[in-house]
Amino acid sequence: MAQHVEIAATRSRHSTLLPLTERVLTRLPGDRWAWIAAWAALPWLNAGANLLLGADRTSAVWEQSTLLIVLNYAALSFASGFTMWASGRLVHDLETLRPTSAGQPPSDGVFRGIYSATGPLLASTGVAIVFAVSTLAQEGVLAGIVRGATWFAIGIGMWTFLWTYVALLLGLNRLGRERLVPEDIPVDPILGLQPLGRIAATGLWMLLIWLVPVVLTGLPDVAGVIVGMVVLAAALATLFLSLVGLHRQMVEVKSRELSLARDLYQEAYRPVHDARSLDALEQQRSLLGAADALEKRADAIHEWPFDEGTITRVITITTSVVAITIGRLILDPLGL
Repeated sequence: MAQHVEIAATRSRHSTLLPLTERVLTRLPGDRWAWIAAWAALPWLNAGANLLLGADRTSAVWEQSTLLIVLNYAALSFASGFTMWASGRLVHDLETLRPTSAGQPPSDGVFRGIYSATGPLLASTGVAIVFAVSTLAQEGVLAGIVRGATWFAIGIGMWTFLWTYVALLLGLNRLGRERLVPEDIPVDPILGLQPLGRIAATGLWMLLIWLVPVVLTGLPDVAGVIVGMVVLAAALATLFLSLVGLHRQMVEVKSRELSLARDLYQEAYRPVHDARSLDALEQQRSLLGAADALEKRADAIHEWPFDEGTITRVITITTSVVAITIGRLILDPLGL
């Protein structure tokens, strides 16, 4: 309920500044979650319509086992509903970033284009035409119209989310070219950039939640596996590339603080080294301890605007997906 109130408040403030999916959901009567569920049902409705129309099962998906066919449609169904929700949630989180961290609200120049409806509409239309024409040539006019219309509707959610995610990454890249890391003494190990890291990680998790089930269930051949792996690799690469500017600033601060701490430790240790006695060590003990603590504190400064656990989890999930997909590709011809 609280989330619904927040989104409603956002709509009232920015009636024209919404992702395409939110504009569609806002204009539809009734409960938004009911419409999201309806969008999630579109792949199943498409499959049922194809069967009723007697369409030939020429798609590679239909050449798989019954279980994988069901899982594939379940993954597409989840992806269709999830992306209808995800774009609005991502933009809402972006709008709540602290001004001191984000610099400008999404409606300003840093995240420009994030509310555009033209890109998602053109992409959805292009994909719908491709599906419609290919189906029209093989299965008839009615089947082509049904498939084209279905994939246009499904594409509204998927392409809007991709557009929003890419606009987010471009905005983070622009912010990385500004000086966001404070020049004074760092207190926060993430240097006040955690909100930006959190929104970047949220976008990546949403992308993986959408892509991973589709990759695991819908890639029946080597070409499909290669495409899926390229898409996953591109998702990870673009995230880190968008944060290179912030990463560079954080590395500079960490290097500077480590250098200072080690210089101080060297100064505190020099009397001990020169005297080579326990008395000198006792006299410098507090200074050495303080310098050592300062070095540990400097070493704890992050080099990316999120915790190391996030990187570890992403790598673990990605490698697991690759291993499972390749294993299925090897075992499937054997009937295992």
